[in-house]
Amino acid sequence: MKVSHFKLSMFLECPLKYKFYYIDNLKEQCKPKPYHSMGISVHDALEKFFSQPQRSLDVLHNLLRKHWVRQGYSGRTEEREWGLKALAMLTNFYHSFDVHTQPEMMEEKFEVELEGFILNGRIDRVDKLSDGSYELIDYKTGNPMTQEEVNSDLQMSIYWLGLYHQHNIAPKKLTFHFLKNNTTLTTERSLEQIEEQKGFIKKAVVEMKETKEFKPRPNRFCYLCDFALLCPLFANRERDIPRKQQFLPKTF
Repeated sequence: MKVSHFKLSMFLECPLKYKFYYIDNLKEQCKPKPYHSMGISVHDALEKFFSQPQRSLDVLHNLLRKHWVRQGYSGRTEEREWGLKALAMLTNFYHSFDVHTQPEMMEEKFEVELEGFILNGRIDRVDKLSDGSYELIDYKTGNPMTQEEVNSDLQMSIYWLGLYHQHNIAPKKLTFHFLKNNTTLTTERSLEQIEEQKGFIKKAVVEMKETKEFKPRPNRFCYLCDFALLCPLFANRERDIPRKQQFLPKTF
């Protein structure tokens, strides 16, 4: 069984949503969202930017436009609003951080075999530091987290495991870069913490394999769920049908 942070977090968030997506194969019912499209676009622009011989702000902006994902917006106005947000994020990033550094890895895919399952994912960036140690960096375009949330974040532990098992690198620093407000929070993982979270992942994977009855689990993301109309918790409630995907010309 292959397990990613996305797959694991969906199961933990709501087993019924996991069933609709992975077992019933209803992925096509999931419509693109503006924040997802913008996030993908920003990540793609940053990946391409650090491979450029010339790294000017214009180059970064043009890479965003070139790799802009035009899906999930209600119209030209909404697309432009999200485009301007993305440009502002990248502008602040360019002026605040060393854009001439050479990352050790960018968008590094990993697929490692653990006990009874395969862990896979993609790491945004890995830098080699002056002391020879490594920093694992994850870009976030959504709302910032607290230091407490960062310290216990499961995604970073999964990335740590991926980097260690695939490249024999135990990153010293784990850094979230929150592009929305141009801040960073850094944490670390001890071997004891890694073993504890590995055990948590194994337990969740066993539950994923052995679950027979996938029950809905109410949570703060229910109102965004693409499967709400199929969910017994929403059976007698009105809900707007997700907007039709639109493909729009460049507007920013």
